[in-house]
Amino acid sequence: MAGVASPMMRHSRADGTRFLAGLLAGGVAGAGVLALPVYLLGRLLGPLPDRAALAAVVLVLVLLGVADLRQRTPHVWRQVPQNLWHKLTPGWLGVVWGFDLALLFTTQKTTSLIWASLAGLVLLQPTLAAVALISISVTSTVLVIVSTIRAGATERTEAGWSGKVVWRIRQASGLVILATAVGAAVFGLAA
Repeated sequence: MAGVASPMMRHSRADGTRFLAGLLAGGVAGAGVLALPVYLLGRLLGPLPDRAALAAVVLVLVLLGVADLRQRTPHVWRQVPQNLWHKLTPGWLGVVWGFDLALLFTTQKTTSLIWASLAGLVLLQPTLAAVALISISVTSTVLVIVSTIRAGATERTEAGWSGKVVWRIRQASGLVILATAVGAAVFGLAA
């Protein structure tokens, strides 16, 4: 999104600001909508014994960590609808794209961290779905805002810039997810 917001901000600070505000509002709304099925699925699976739920989370974390290390982060091959660029005002474009991004299942993912979070919410703590998902959405939007206004944003929007960065981020994500799996297995399952 910084690749969109940064040029928009250069062209018109007001348009860029409206886009980013819309992105935040749409993200919060989308995360709130996603929280309901996450909560319901978690409640449906709620009868799982604590150790079985934790073992399932550890298994999911291992699979996701390995996927990231192999550069195989699970996601659909779809971006937010680009054709809306010319149809919506910047604020509404931000709202629609933020909502779409927050639904998680409709766009490409850089890492599996969000899938790991969803697994933990569904299997271990579904009552925190709204708080966690809205917090994740707000945090990611704040990171977009910071990367948009930070020095060097223009260079980060050039073609080919993100390839090595994404590779490194996925490697780090895979290691963090695997470390979390090990920690959960050692401290959670061994207890």
